[in-house]
Amino acid sequence: MRAISTTGYAYAFLSTLTIGFLSSALVLPEILLWSRCAIAQVTSDGTINTIVNPNGNNFTIINGIAKGNNLFHSFTNFSVPTGGSASFDLINTPNISTIFSRVTGGSVSNIDGLIRTLNSSNPVSLFLLNPSGIVFGPNASLNIGGSFVGTTADSVVFADGFKFNATDATPPPLLTISAPIGLQLGAKAGAIRVQGPQTPNPLAKLGVQTGQTLALVGSQIDMAGATLEAPNGRIELWGVQNAGITMDNRAGWQLASTGTTPNWGTISLQQSSALKTGGTDGGAIHIQGRGLTVQSSSIAASSVSGQGKGITVQTTEYVNVSGVSRSQDVFIAGLATSVSGNGGRAGNITVETGRLQVSDGAGIRSNSTGNGSRSGDITIRAADVELNPLSPASAGITGIASLLNGGSGETGNLTIEAERIGVFNGGRIGTDMRVGTGIGGDISIHASESLEISGTSTNTNIGVTSGISSTIQLNANGQGGNIAIDTGRLVLSKGGFISSAIGGIGRAGNIDIRATDVSVSDLAIDANTRTLSGINVSIGEKASGQGGNINLQADRLSVFNGGQIASSSLGQGSAGSVNLRVNNIDVQGISQPLPDGRILPSTITASSANAFTAGSVNITADSLRVRDGAEITVSNSGTGDAGNLNVNARNIFLDNGASLRAEANGGSLGNIGLQASDFLLLRHGSNIITNARGASTGGNIEINAGSIVAVPQENSDISANAVLGQGGNIQITTQGIFGLKFRPQLTPESDITASSEFGVSGTVQVNTIGVDPNSGLVELPANVTDPSQQIASGCSANQGSRFVATGRGGIPQNPLQQVRSDVYDGLRLRTWSDIRDISAYRKTGDVTAQIPPSPEVLVQATSWHRNAQGKIELVADKSPTQVQQPLTCAAVTKI
Repeated sequence: MRAISTTGYAYAFLSTLTIGFLSSALVLPEILLWSRCAIAQVTSDGTINTIVNPNGNNFTIINGIAKGNNLFHSFTNFSVPTGGSASFDLINTPNISTIFSRVTGGSVSNIDGLIRTLNSSNPVSLFLLNPSGIVFGPNASLNIGGSFVGTTADSVVFADGFKFNATDATPPPLLTISAPIGLQLGAKAGAIRVQGPQTPNPLAKLGVQTGQTLALVGSQIDMAGATLEAPNGRIELWGVQNAGITMDNRAGWQLASTGTTPNWGTISLQQSSALKTGGTDGGAIHIQGRGLTVQSSSIAASSVSGQGKGITVQTTEYVNVSGVSRSQDVFIAGLATSVSGNGGRAGNITVETGRLQVSDGAGIRSNSTGNGSRSGDITIRAADVELNPLSPASAGITGIASLLNGGSGETGNLTIEAERIGVFNGGRIGTDMRVGTGIGGDISIHASESLEISGTSTNTNIGVTSGISSTIQLNANGQGGNIAIDTGRLVLSKGGFISSAIGGIGRAGNIDIRATDVSVSDLAIDANTRTLSGINVSIGEKASGQGGNINLQADRLSVFNGGQIASSSLGQGSAGSVNLRVNNIDVQGISQPLPDGRILPSTITASSANAFTAGSVNITADSLRVRDGAEITVSNSGTGDAGNLNVNARNIFLDNGASLRAEANGGSLGNIGLQASDFLLLRHGSNIITNARGASTGGNIEINAGSIVAVPQENSDISANAVLGQGGNIQITTQGIFGLKFRPQLTPESDITASSEFGVSGTVQVNTIGVDPNSGLVELPANVTDPSQQIASGCSANQGSRFVATGRGGIPQNPLQQVRSDVYDGLRLRTWSDIRDISAYRKTGDVTAQIPPSPEVLVQATSWHRNAQGKIELVADKSPTQVQQPLTCAAVTKI
């Protein structure tokens, strides 16, 4: 028995992996101080003919019991010292394919040397079972022809029901030739630790041969500065105890849960630890447990030139993927797949967990650089998803992305399903075509409760806003991916954005949003792309192509403090349209001053600055309110046509400098069409306006509203104006206009005007329609009621009484209509009638007879004369007789 001295290990690992849109940086990792003191020995327990021949720190293992292709060994202790080795010499059993070795002595196996197989005619796989735990030191390595399974399971289960048990050292009565089908872990299964080397050493790794599996299964898996490698093979990390695990040798020892209720454990990769399964076709990485931590420049990666098999993470509670500390400057942590070969495909990444947190410059991403290649799909399923750099010194961009970085190919799709999703402080989710030609993947996000995107990175070297984006960059050409969002509450604030953009050549994807409540506020600008926050589809200044559309359906939409919903084109191409179907829309206020000093209004807009057609804004709503300097606009400041602004709502309310505006500079169109079934109200200097600069023809305004109301002295206008070209035409159909008057030019009062400063003025046509006389009519009964049974006794006066009906009052036109709100911003838009029964307040005195005055009988004029004013008057004699009128019995209060 040989003692191992206490040794210390300091580890520094440098890794770089550049994956597009989420940039990487270089950092110095933390120093890992690792020390251990263990008894290093390999000894047989004598149960199944295992023979160990020691030679210094090297141990040769022979014999055991062979059954078919299976070879069984049993040890009391199994530890390999630093620089030593444990060699399974198969000289006497060359035809076996799998070695099953158990450790029954109750002590942890410390492996800090080489484990290998010798003299076999087949690639031999090795199972090492030690329920007490396994520690792989910084010098641990494998040289076996087949797969390796290190586990703290109690037993290996075979197809015929036999269990090779490590907790029972008695000789098994019968060994088996059947295939292993699973592992059984007890309630006290030990942990597995993998420690990295003292200095960076790419050859220092725990790995298997090409196409083989490296599996670690224990109650807890911890890696610090270590590398596990299985090129074109498979890596399995399972944190579990008190459970059964199935194995499928035909799929490369792929593991799966038996469906029982296990006690899941944690898996951690720290201090530049790495899982690698790259190669021609690439391998798979499967991680399962209670929680996974990937941090401090650690990474799970599969880089391939062919068809990748991807990464799957399944945890019941959490996945934390975080980057580097403030003092470091190394590649970020993450989960990554990539393809660099022509016609290849990067592996997919799937994460299923309770809570996913990506922070401090970490990323989950897939990348493609080959012709005809495709980056992998990324699928996230969790209750909570949060992207947040957290540390101001985070290197790189914290995010989730599928990317095209060269060649001609595709980016994979990105799907996130959660209850709550938060993207903060410069976090990003996106599919991005950075270089090359191809098709961008679609983004599909379902957040049943909420999706919140907010904040800007505090790292001055990055300076990006938080967002979800589908992008065709400057050096790319193709079709951008679509963005589909389905959520309860959508919040975009402090620079948060959802964007589909073209920086190169192509067609931008559409943005489709379904939500209950949408809030867009607090404008900011991306320091790198100069993109406005909010919801936007855009064509950049150096880009060409077709912009995407924004389609939003919600119950409520609030845009304030400079929030933006915008379609724009600065390059060579037509902008997309903005289509809103929202019950209640409130657009309010202006932004805080931007870094360049500008103050922008809260807006819903479609604009261009080129020779191409701008997009339109189409709104269907119950109530639309625009106030405090906010705007809804369509425009083209170039030579192309402007889009149209169309609103169909029950009521439209503009207040305090708000405007609905269409502008054309060198083109035409820019029409405004408003349908307000109830009313259109303008207050405090608000405007509905079409402007045509230069020789452009002014856009038309068509309004169909129940009533149109403004205050004369508040200078709220409806105008269609031009400079050199013809002024636009205004056509209004309404039941009434109040407070606005037609004037040939704008005045300080509330005006309706269609003028051209130097050209031909447009026309204004107002059609005032009355209430339909047939509205609310009902068919009368065929049988006439006997009036004698309907009239009270007595008689009523035929003089001095009257009945007055003014307006529609407080009741609808017919019984099927609802009574709507009467007051907007202090103005009563309908009269109100008191229809209460006031009989209880009426006081009646004694009845007395009343004799009305006798009217004079009209007498024909018999002559005329001229009065003192020189006017002619007809003259007649006074009535010769007085006619006695009958007495009435009207009730008169007795005085």
